Parts: sequence; structure tokens; C-alpha cells
Amino acid sequence: GGGDFFRIEAPDGSRLWRRNMKAEYVRPGPCLTEVTYAGQLGSGIDHAETVSLSRTDDLVRGTYRIRMDVREPLEFSRCVIFQIGADAYDHASARKIALGDAAGLTREWDAAWGGDAYKTAPAECIGVMPWVSLHGADSDGGDKPIGTRGFVIREWQAVLGGSDAKPWIAEHGTPSTSRPSSTIDIVPPPGVTRLEPGDFVEATIEHLVLPLSAAEYYGPNAALRAALHDMANSWQMVHREAVGNDRRVELTRGGLEQTYPDVRVRGDNGGVEFTLHGGLGYVPLTFTGLASHRAGELRLDGKLVDQSVHGGDFWQTDYDPATQTWSQTFTVASDGALPADGRPMKVFFQQKAYP
Repeated sequence: GGGDFFRIEAPDGSRLWRRNMKAEYVRPGPCLTEVTYAGQLGSGIDHAETVSLSRTDDLVRGTYRIRMDVREPLEFSRCVIFQIGADAYDHASARKIALGDAAGLTREWDAAWGGDAYKTAPAECIGVMPWVSLHGADSDGGDKPIGTRGFVIREWQAVLGGSDAKPWIAEHGTPSTSRPSSTIDIVPPPGVTRLEPGDFVEATIEHLVLPLSAAEYYGPNAALRAALHDMANSWQMVHREAVGNDRRVELTRGGLEQTYPDVRVRGDNGGVEFTLHGGLGYVPLTFTGLASHRAGELRLDGKLVDQSVHGGDFWQTDYDPATQTWSQTFTVASDGALPADGRPMKVFFQQKAYP
């Protein structure tokens, strides 16, 4: 359904185009992808977007770790930090938009499509795990799938206009050259029309694409199918993602590096041990700082994990030339083991010793 990062327009409405772009393919998959796109906006802004998808059985979760650094002052007429859909492409037209946080719904309203203008005043995202849902779409009855979309802001730090800034969101109608629809934009606080040297944004955003109904979901995940049966095409599905996929780690051995897009833990002599709370679908687990690419032993609640179909085909290994060490990534089923009842999952990994 479209999306974009760092869409900035000058006071005359012209867009600040990207330049000097480079791509770094860090992890090609198949358990977890990681690609960074980096460059400049005009002459005074550096930006980078690290995008990831992980192997799962329920729905598309694109995780974006984004960074913008301002080196020169810049006046703007419009500044979009992140948006779904996109000004130039938004196939799945949502009739409803909602904003909320971990506690539930803050506001829901009818979308006002088109017009190439903002349709709502900016609204501050003030709660824990703020999320946005674009839902209420109609199936077109053809071969193009229509879905519910949304995003969850997992991490956020920003200075905009010289002051600390929380995320704000606003509805924007698409231009007349596009299919009539609305995007949801993450924008600076009201009154900020100039970026100052030292301004920055650093955020982790989880982009969600959900089936429109239980009938249109063709995968095996029983928990998702049950949720779609009760809440399909509504803001409740995005709220479920925000709360259910909130991952928390209690470390016993190793060093925690991040929790999104994967729970990433640096090994201690090839070993890691922690307790995981939260997760939906298949949660990616990455163990870094390993001395070898060779297989390790992963246990969940004491049980050996073996998802093999043709031997050791269920885990991914990657090399880090900067540290001259290896990592291994697994994806483990969490539905039914972690969610509403709050039961944790004990994770143990140990790389085998080789001569």
C-alpha cells in the first residue's frame, strides 16, 4: 500500500530529493533480512534507513530503524519523517484511521481522501507504544489483495527545531495525480517550520500489513486467524500487535544489543541464556559474537529446537568483518507460549566447540 521516509518540501513546495545514496546488504535472509539505505537530503541532511523482514507464519512486519541528522539550517513547508501509504502510491484506501497506545484507542475518525492537503491538525503521540491504524478498507473483488495497515513506534528520540520532540501524526490527502486516499504522516511538533543544526531523529518503527478478514488469511497461524475472526479490519488488530509483540528480555548470560527487529544477544564464550516475555508469530533471535559459523544448540524451555526439513536448513549465519565474528539467527514460534497469560519463554543457546 505504499510508504516513505523523510519526505521534506521547501517553502515553495518543491521536494528535497535524495542524493549520494548507497545500500549495504548486511543480512540477506532467509530468517532475517537487514539492508541499510543511506545518503543525503539536499546538502545539509544525512539520513539512513535500516529495513528488515523476518521469517514468520502470520503477517508482514517490516521493521525500520531510521536516523536523520541535520547539519545546516533548513526552512520547510512540509516535513514527513515517515508515512503510510505514500503520496505517489497508496493502493489500499482506508476509510477509517485510528490513533492509540498500549492502553487502547485514543481517537478514531473517518478518512477524508485527496486534496493534497492535511485533513487533521497534528496529534501528539503521548502514550506507551503509540500506534496508528488505517482500516475499514473495502475488498475490490479482484486479484489485488486489500489489507489493514498500521504502524507501532517502538523507539523514539528526536530534537526538532532545537528542542526535544515527541512524535506527532496527521492525516494528509493524496495529490490529484494519485488514487484518492489518505496517508498518515509522522511530523514535527506544531510551530516547527525550520530544522536547526544538531536536530536529529532516531526511531524504530514496526510497519504492519494485516489480512482484511479471516477468510483472506491463508496461513497456518491459529492465533492470528482467531483474532481476525473477532477483530478483522479494525484498529483492534494493530493494538493487538502493539501489545502482543512487546518484547522484554531478562538476561542470565550474554549482552542484550536490541529487541527489534530481532532479539539480539551477544554471546558469552558462545553461550546465551535469557527469559523472553512477549511476542507474536515467529520471533527472530540472533546470537552474535560467535567464533565460528558452525551450528549451535538452541533450547526453548529446555526442549531442543529442530525445525529442519533437509538437515540444518532452519537457521541463518552471517559474518561481521568489523569484529571478525559470526552470528546465528533463528525464528521461534511464540503464539500460545508467550502472549496474554504472560508466561515467559526460557531461551538457551550454546555454540558447539570445534577443534
